[in-house]
Amino acid sequence: MSGLRVYSTSVTGSREVSIKSQQSEVTRILDGKRIQYQLVDISQDNALRDEMRALAGNPKATPPQIVNGDQYCGDYELFVEAVEQNTLQEFLNQACPEFPCWTPSPHSPQPSTGHEGPFDRLPVIPILTLESLPQSRPLLLPPL
Repeated sequence: MSGLRVYSTSVTGSREVSIKSQQSEVTRILDGKRIQYQLVDISQDNALRDEMRALAGNPKATPPQIVNGDQYCGDYELFVEAVEQNTLQEFLNQACPEFPCWTPSPHSPQPSTGHEGPFDRLPVIPILTLESLPQSRPLLLPPL
């Protein structure tokens, strides 16, 4: 299968009310950001539930689970974390449709080898100084 898929269920037990609210929040956010996705109801077929769990790598995974193509993106908690950190595009493994994706310049520091921390994947933003800005003339305003 290709494209973004949200595995959900239309049937939940009384103890699984949070699943419904989590599914609703995921689809509400995706709809609000106009991100196209396919909703896959695992309650219709056990094979779909098994597929979701295989992609998630967890035999006990519950909806919602988010997948892009054959690549597992994450569960509800990871989705919400990506939204809060403004990294939803990266979480969904999509190209940046609105802005050019960041590409490192030759002057960007190279990632360190070894342990990768949570901030190691962030782009390095160059520091602007007065010398690096284009030279401009003072703005002269006409007298009032």
